[in-house]
Amino acid sequence: MTVEPLTRLTEELAALDRAYSTGHHGRWSARRRSDLLDAALVSLYGSAGPPEGIALAALGGYGRQQQLPRSDVDVLIVHDGVRPDEVAAVVDRLLYPLWDAGLEVGQAVRTPAECEEIASERLDAATAMLDLRYLAGDRSLSNEAAARVSGRVRGEAAGFVGRLGEGAAARAARYGSTAHLLEPELKEGAGGLRDIQTVRWILTATEETLLRDRERAALEAAEEFLIRVRSALHLETGRRTDRLTLDHQASIAHAMGFLDEPRLIAEDGLMRGVFEHARQVSRTLDDVLARAAAGDRDVTAVVDRAEGPAGVLAALATAAVAGDPLTPGLLDAIEAAEIPDPVEWTADVRDAFLRIVRSGPPAAQALDALDQLGLLARYIPAWRAVRCRPQRDPYHRFTVDTHLTTALTGMATMLAAPGPDDPEEQRAAAEVSDPDALLLGALFHDIGKTGEGGHVPIGARIAGEVLASMGLPDGTRELASFMVAQHLLLPDTATRRDLTDEDLIMGVAATIGSSERLSALYLLAKADAAATGPAAWTPWRRALVRELVTKVRRVFDRGEMGAELAERLTGRIERLRDLLDREPDDEVERFILRMPRGYFLSVEPERAARHFATIAPEIGRNDVRSAAAAGSQPGSYELLVVAADRPGLLSWIAGALAVAGLSILSAQVFTTVDGLAADLFEVAGAFEPEVGERRWREFRRTLRGAIEGAISLDRRVEDKRKHYPPPDGSVPVTITVANDASDFSTVIEVGGPDRLGLLFDVTSALADLQLDVHVAKVATYTGRVIDAFYVRDAIGGKVTDPAQVSEIETALRARLER
Repeated sequence: MTVEPLTRLTEELAALDRAYSTGHHGRWSARRRSDLLDAALVSLYGSAGPPEGIALAALGGYGRQQQLPRSDVDVLIVHDGVRPDEVAAVVDRLLYPLWDAGLEVGQAVRTPAECEEIASERLDAATAMLDLRYLAGDRSLSNEAAARVSGRVRGEAAGFVGRLGEGAAARAARYGSTAHLLEPELKEGAGGLRDIQTVRWILTATEETLLRDRERAALEAAEEFLIRVRSALHLETGRRTDRLTLDHQASIAHAMGFLDEPRLIAEDGLMRGVFEHARQVSRTLDDVLARAAAGDRDVTAVVDRAEGPAGVLAALATAAVAGDPLTPGLLDAIEAAEIPDPVEWTADVRDAFLRIVRSGPPAAQALDALDQLGLLARYIPAWRAVRCRPQRDPYHRFTVDTHLTTALTGMATMLAAPGPDDPEEQRAAAEVSDPDALLLGALFHDIGKTGEGGHVPIGARIAGEVLASMGLPDGTRELASFMVAQHLLLPDTATRRDLTDEDLIMGVAATIGSSERLSALYLLAKADAAATGPAAWTPWRRALVRELVTKVRRVFDRGEMGAELAERLTGRIERLRDLLDREPDDEVERFILRMPRGYFLSVEPERAARHFATIAPEIGRNDVRSAAAAGSQPGSYELLVVAADRPGLLSWIAGALAVAGLSILSAQVFTTVDGLAADLFEVAGAFEPEVGERRWREFRRTLRGAIEGAISLDRRVEDKRKHYPPPDGSVPVTITVANDASDFSTVIEVGGPDRLGLLFDVTSALADLQLDVHVAKVATYTGRVIDAFYVRDAIGGKVTDPAQVSEIETALRARLER
């Protein structure tokens, strides 16, 4: 091939890439790309005269004429085994020009016999060669290779199909579900393009009609859609990547023609399409594997009966309770059943539905099957709004509907077998007298995520309507409704409020009302967190929620708070005295008298004993002490900072930590009676996980310079930020100023995208406003923070003037959005 045709190839491929901006991509462009490559390869192959005893063929996606923008060009050189020099010359003639053109080329050189042998040994080689397509040269050699491979696969059909099933399971374990994950893998994930190809390889191996016409049409539609999305992703990123991450979803959605709708933004419309198609692919692959394994050749045969709304649920419940797989025949019968829209909840329908939700993990499969068949929304019309709906926050891994069914199965598991490492979970599960209420509360707790606004009040209304329509007993309906309305009470209070505040604990107890309701909310908090992702149940978050539950439970157990709190405080101080028995008694007593009560209630005696050596000695006006220890989670550190208290100190500490390249995961601030600040932080290296003494010294030196007025932390933090990625612009900044959360302080709650020095920005703004921070609850999640600050004005009171409240909100927003 001359330079001119190669230049033409790259120009025409570039033109196809440019067409992406107008949304023209998909199977048509994949086939066009394949045709252009065919012409180039055939020209290269014959440029020195067609050799004998050699054939050129396309493999894999290229063989299927599905060549995507950044996919490899996979080719096979088939030869008769007697012309090694000529084969080498052909390989060089093909590869070097294509490499020079910037193409990624995968090549194999084999005889027909070697093709058959490697197909028996390697699944990936066998599947690639099942898509073999002749391009040039000795056609008989290409045909022989294809015939040997397909013959070997068909001769070992059962084993081959079994290997395909194992491969699909392994991919699902490694890449997750394309049908459920918020950042799905389009090619290798469960329900992705590889699963579509797997169905076709099964059909080739078995030579049987295992697909219904509707399933075949659904696979065709899914393949077209997923190819379009994957092509767009390749062109958007400029590289071969198949993970559709959040940062590319908006641009790809708009390029593909999706528009914002009143309750569904464009990128959510794109992702809903991905999830719907992928779910169909997953189900079809499961059905085809089951049919092939069972030898069920009549795919339309009904082997199970399911008549009417109650009959459909009863059939699913029977399979779920027994732990049996949902057979193709059962699914066919369900699909053929006459189900009105909406379904009327008779006693039989309700009882069958409850049998499903009580079944544990199989419940998710049963509900998912109903959803796949378009029937679940007939029973629960509100399900339509959450079906395949993405969740755009840094916590969640799954769509709303998958999150709900996952929380349901988690709740069922805890009720059936409470975890041995959580005594609170064991007590809560034992206290439950109405498990149906807890299961339904878990299933509907986020039903309000419809895109209309705050999901908790909306969810409470929707859940109330759904539960009322089901005809449940009053107690079951009321408890489940309460769980939906209050499912954030425990985690939000634990992470954003001062748990040493007696009035706060009494208020939470009053809201909950009973020990059984407290147990229900605790189990729901765990199920919700487990169904959300790792960031939702960190050791720090878990400890705070358990502390809150323990304190509220004491209110219910003993009926009042003060005596219990005093007893707990006394016990902790006595334990601290025992731990410090080698220290001078007068210094220990002075330490105990100096520290605020909230310190001993928040910090375990063992940690307080460790802090003694840093806090107890006298300290100069501008001196700084710090002590680091292992934190509550891997890679984190507990950092105690001690210095003479003064306005702005917390902001200087936060700024010095940022300059040292340390991210703040949580913070607690304490002030001794004689004006010493003893502040506790959980920190981690922003991008260098290991933090050595050099960086702690750097932190102390910077803080001392800020205290002395010798350095500008604003400038240094800004300089440091230049070396780190910018914050996630999709996470909104939220600011709430509340005077009803504490008797003595105004609570300012700040949410926004995480960034280096965020706490410095917030506390600097508060210091400029002459607000004194008495308690800080800092919670950092993946890419997002939610911080709460208990503040008082210059004369020690709440901030009640509306003009001053507005000034706080304006100053904080200006600082965080700059």
